[in-house]
Amino acid sequence: MTLNNIICKNCILMDGFLGIDINEDHLCNFCADPTYKNPNWSKREITDEQRIAKKIDWEQTAKRMQQTHDGSHYDCVIGYSGGKDSTALIDMFVNEYHLNPLLISVDTGFMTSVAKQNMKDTLNKMKLYDNHILIEDANPTFKKLYQYYFFNHNSPEKALTVEICHKCTDLIHTIIIKEALKRNIPYVIIGFSPDQIARYFYETHPENIIEDGTPLFIFRDNENDLKWYLSQSEKEKMQVECPRLLYPYHVIDYNEQEIISRLEGKGLIQKGKGDPLLTNCHVVKVALFHDFYRYGGITYALQYAELIRQEKDAIKRKNSRKSWLRTYKQVAKGILNSTFNKEGNQTFFANIGITREELLQKVIEKRESDDNIKKILNNIQRIASNQLK
Repeated sequence: MTLNNIICKNCILMDGFLGIDINEDHLCNFCADPTYKNPNWSKREITDEQRIAKKIDWEQTAKRMQQTHDGSHYDCVIGYSGGKDSTALIDMFVNEYHLNPLLISVDTGFMTSVAKQNMKDTLNKMKLYDNHILIEDANPTFKKLYQYYFFNHNSPEKALTVEICHKCTDLIHTIIIKEALKRNIPYVIIGFSPDQIARYFYETHPENIIEDGTPLFIFRDNENDLKWYLSQSEKEKMQVECPRLLYPYHVIDYNEQEIISRLEGKGLIQKGKGDPLLTNCHVVKVALFHDFYRYGGITYALQYAELIRQEKDAIKRKNSRKSWLRTYKQVAKGILNSTFNKEGNQTFFANIGITREELLQKVIEKRESDDNIKKILNNIQRIASNQLK
């Protein structure tokens, strides 16, 4: 295989990464076949009709909130991470929709200092401290979750980043749903960006909320862990009246740079602090380190590639690919020279009970028995020698 077709010409996925192949037309499985899927990603083809229908639903939902708004109750819950997308949602709901959201942040114990500072800046600037709840008591449960997956992940196909992010997100969303149920708040709004559609598009339906809120087997004998998941009475209540869990960025206009510029201009976040690489939690970043050496690539590329594919205009798609490939190389370079999230990684390893060297040794041992090892090692070498274009 030549250097020209180790990476998809349409997106940025590499040959041999997580079972992905590049064909003779220089296209990856996802770009060549709309029906292709693997354990990490499925190409979601959302039709124009679907987007239009859901956008209408969103506009009607926002209007319904405005019609029932009386100033004395919370109109919705917004899951607030301190990142650009959830911050922009707060700005939209307060300053455009003129609504009263309850902001709920779940600190898993590994929230970045940038995300925390963004929260302080936004809450102070918008005078929303009384609207904000920070939940930290679930830290021990999150720590158990991370320890289990970091110590036991042994799949040749599914990335640790994907596995742990889904399980962690399920728990975070469940905690937020529980708070909405307690207060009879009918809507929960999450700032998933347009690329985050591998599992749910626009809305998570009640049966999936209940499924995601069912405790993992590792927690089923501990009341201190179980209390963060849905109880039987909560599940029964949801059968009658369940808060709607919505992702508006899947259907409304979304421009990452415009969002960052707007938030910086309003002083809601400091200049340069809207980059998701700075606000994504330390756990994901350590999982990226694991996956880079285990599977030979950056797991974020799955989402980067989806954003590229969603550009219908050929010139815009080409520019998008160039931009995301630059980000891909930046993350990879940081992992290779141990500068990517250095302090955050140190904090994570100290708290989780394993060192960087011990985790890397586990990765190498698992990689040795992988039938795909030759491509994995070749990809790491190509990334290290800057042979991607």
